[in-house]
Amino acid sequence: MKIIDVMFHKTMRLVNRDLALLKVLHFFKCMTIIQITTHLAWHKKLCQRRTRKLCQADYLRKVPVPTTKPGRSPSLFYLGERGALLLGVQSNKPRLTLELTHQMKNTDLMIQIMGEFKNSDIKCEALSEHLIRSLNPEADSYPDGSFILRKRDKNALFVLENCAGTEIIKSPSNNQDIEIKMINYTDMYRSGDIGFYEQYFGLEFNRFRLLYITNNIQRLNSISPIVAEHDKHGFIWLTSMPEILKGISAPIWHIPTTNQFNQSIVG
Repeated sequence: MKIIDVMFHKTMRLVNRDLALLKVLHFFKCMTIIQITTHLAWHKKLCQRRTRKLCQADYLRKVPVPTTKPGRSPSLFYLGERGALLLGVQSNKPRLTLELTHQMKNTDLMIQIMGEFKNSDIKCEALSEHLIRSLNPEADSYPDGSFILRKRDKNALFVLENCAGTEIIKSPSNNQDIEIKMINYTDMYRSGDIGFYEQYFGLEFNRFRLLYITNNIQRLNSISPIVAEHDKHGFIWLTSMPEILKGISAPIWHIPTTNQFNQSIVG
């Protein structure tokens, strides 16, 4: 199917791959060429050609990402005015802050998770942090992403926390630290407050599981006692970023509450 856009003076013939790209950019908010080609399984030259044309027609826009590496700075693509109008959403230019760096790492993580189950009998559907924030603005806390796994008549809901390694683990004050975050998730688990996710995915779940990824094993060991103290249900699972490279379904998870190691989320 081809769509002709005649809403503006300049016309462009959009094909299905263009629409797929626009939807992916809305899902993640912004992406690099490498992230787009990885997620959509496109050839790099094809991706560069289509993004160039879509930028010329203002379906997409781009901003250079600051880098200390030699050579040309990579571009970060996001929806332009025409692309946002076509999808009926807003175009939001990404702000080049430390939060953006964390967001891009979350995008890489979500792409890895979604790709891991593409050729599996387990179906995976995901929800990015960007969409969680925009669709559920009154939430008390926002995970770095969420996904569900479906096999036959079984459904499982997971929320993700990708630790940047900069948050205070435990402080004597009431400031937002990792311990407070774990307490909030425990309250969420006990109350079964997952209506937003059930509505979005159109499914019912028996609670959820929190997957917490630390940047290294030392930080994991520091967080584990706090999890064991507050999580009496064993729904918070920990691993480190070096381990997650083996695959999110690999036996890489530690359950502090029961002190179990080498667990798999699909086991």
